[in-house]
Amino acid sequence: MVVQLTPELEELVREKLESGRYRNGDAVVAEALRLLDERDRRAALEAALDEGEADLREGRFVEVANEQELKALFSDL
Repeated sequence: MVVQLTPELEELVREKLESGRYRNGDAVVAEALRLLDERDRRAALEAALDEGEADLREGRFVEVANEQELKALFSDL
């Protein structure tokens, strides 16, 4: 795969290489993609948490008092 970078992004890659933290441009891009994926996963988790909190506030939940009730709940799904 070939990816073309804007001159600004090329300069950013050069700066990262000059820092000595990365051994080559591929390592810079790989780290950037890893961080982007991590950010996306965090955003999805935060959205799910927000949805769960909204459900709690609006009373959209079922209370389960014991394991028997929990098993019954899952058997109905």
